Amino acid sequence: MGSPSSTSRAARDWCLVVTGFLLAFGLSSAVAVQILLTGHIDLPDWAVRHLPGMKAGFLVAAVAMALAHRWLGFGAADLGLAARPRRPFPWGGAGAAGVAYLGMWIGFEVMRLFPSPGYAPTGRTGAGEQLPANLHSALVEETLLLALPMAVMTRLRWPWQAQLAVLVALRVPFHLYYGYGAFALCLIWMGGYLLVYRRTRIVWPFMLAHFVYNSAHADYLPTVLRPLLGLAFWLVGGIALVRLAKDEAWPSRRPHG
Repeated sequence: MGSPSSTSRAARDWCLVVTGFLLAFGLSSAVAVQILLTGHIDLPDWAVRHLPGMKAGFLVAAVAMALAHRWLGFGAADLGLAARPRRPFPWGGAGAAGVAYLGMWIGFEVMRLFPSPGYAPTGRTGAGEQLPANLHSALVEETLLLALPMAVMTRLRWPWQAQLAVLVALRVPFHLYYGYGAFALCLIWMGGYLLVYRRTRIVWPFMLAHFVYNSAHADYLPTVLRPLLGLAFWLVGGIALVRLAKDEAWPSRRPHG
C-alpha cells in the first residue's frame, strides 16, 4: 500500500488527467453518446454552457502540460516532449509515426465492419473548418489522452494491461458516434499506440500520424496527394513493424553503441 504522500500525488495526477478530458472532450463525448442512442443531437443548455467545445481544447492542453510540469513535477521527457525515441526504433520517429498510423488505419477498417448510427455531421465542410479540427485531433488528443496519462501511469509503474485499459477508456466516449464499433476501433488503435509509445516515449510521431490520417479526407490537400500520403505512411509503418518484430525475435541483431 502506498504512503499518504504518494497516494496524494497520484490523486493530483489523475485529477489533472480527468479534468483535462472533461474540459476538452466532455461536450463531444455528450454529443457522441446522444448520437449513439438517438441518432441526432439535442443537447441540454447546461452541457453547452458548462462544457467547452473544440476551440478551447488547445488552451486546455497547453495549460494541462504546464501544470503537469510545474505542479506535478513531470519533466519534458516524461511528457513525451523529447526529440528522439528513448529506445532505438526502426527509422526513428518517422518509423514510429508510420507504425502509429498503421494501428489507427487498422482500427478504423475493423470498426467499419460494425453497424453505424448513420449520423452524417453537417459541420466542418470547408478547408477552413477541417484544418483546425484535424489539428485539434492531432495535438490535443495526443497530448491529453496519450502523453499525459502515460506519464502518470509510468510514474505509478502500472502494467501495460492497465495502461491500455485507461487509454481505451479515454478515447472511446467521443468516438461513440461511430457506433459500438468504437470499442473495437479504440482497442486496436490504442494497442498500436501503446506498442510504440512504451518504446519511444515521444508524442510527436502520434500527432503526425493522427493528422495525416485525418488529412486523407480533407479539402485542404490536393485530391491526388491524399491517398499517396496515406500510402506512404502505410508502407513506412509496415516496413518499420517488420523490422521491429525481427529486432525483438533476434536481439543479437540490434545495433550497439
